[in-house]
Amino acid sequence: MRLSHNMFSLNIYKNYKNTLSDNAKALNNVSTGSKLSSAADNPNKIGKSETLKIQVLTYDAASKNIQDTNSLIQTFDSSLQEMNNNLVRMKELAVSAGSGALAPDDKKIIQSEIDSIKANINELANNTEFNGVKLSDSTLTGENVSTIKTSIGNMDDENMDIPFYNVSAENLGISTVNVNDIDAGNEAIDKAVEMVGKVRSKYGSIQKRLEGTADYLSSKSINTESAQSRIGDADIAEEMMKYSTSQILIQSSIGLMAQSNNFPKDALKILENVK
Repeated sequence: MRLSHNMFSLNIYKNYKNTLSDNAKALNNVSTGSKLSSAADNPNKIGKSETLKIQVLTYDAASKNIQDTNSLIQTFDSSLQEMNNNLVRMKELAVSAGSGALAPDDKKIIQSEIDSIKANINELANNTEFNGVKLSDSTLTGENVSTIKTSIGNMDDENMDIPFYNVSAENLGISTVNVNDIDAGNEAIDKAVEMVGKVRSKYGSIQKRLEGTADYLSSKSINTESAQSRIGDADIAEEMMKYSTSQILIQSSIGLMAQSNNFPKDALKILENVK
C-alpha cells in the first residue's frame, strides 16, 4: 500500500475534473441553445454547420428580392389596369363622337374628356414607381424594351430580367386622338389597348414565376435550416439530462474524495495498533 501518493483519491479527482467539464459544457449548451459554440466542440461538423447557415441566409435574401420584385410588378400592374380602364372609356367616347346627331358643343365636351384621359395616362406612366424604379421608360419607342436583372436565388446564374416599356400616351399612339377623325382614333385606341394588354400579360407571367420560385426557396430554406439545426442546435432535454447526471457525479466524487483522503490516516492508525 502506498501512503505518500493516494492513487485512489487522484483517480477520483481526475474523473471529478472531467465531470466538471461535462457539466459546464451541458450548462453552456442549454443557455446558448447550441452545441457548437466553438470549433473544438466538433471539428468535423462546425464547417458544415456554418455552410448551411450561409445557405439559409442567402435563401432568405433571395426570398426578399422576390418579394420586392413581386411588389414592384403588382404596383406596375395596378397602374396598367387603370390605364386600360382609361382606354376603355376613351374608346366609348370615340364611338359616341361618331354620332351624326351631336352638336359641335357636344363634341367639344367629348374631346375635353378625351384630352383629360390622355393626361391621366401620361401621369400614370410618368409617376408610377416603386422604390425609385419607374414604370415607363421614355427612352424607348414602340414595343421595344429595356431590362434590369433581379436575383431570385443564391447562385450566380439565378437571375430574372424585368422588362420595361414606354407606356406614355404618345408611344401608345393615342396622343392625337380627336373627334374630327374618329376612324383613326378608334384604330389608335385599339392598338393601345392591345399593347397595354401585352405588357400586363408579360408582367403576369413574371409574377407567376416569382410566386413559384418563392415557394421553392421557402421549401429549400426550411429543409436546410432543419439540417443545420440537427447539426448545431442543442437538444435541451438531452443536455438537461447530461447536466443532472454530471451534478450527481460531482457530488458523489466530492464525497468519495473526502473519504479517500482519510485512507492514509486510517492505514497509519491500523499500523499503530500492530504490535
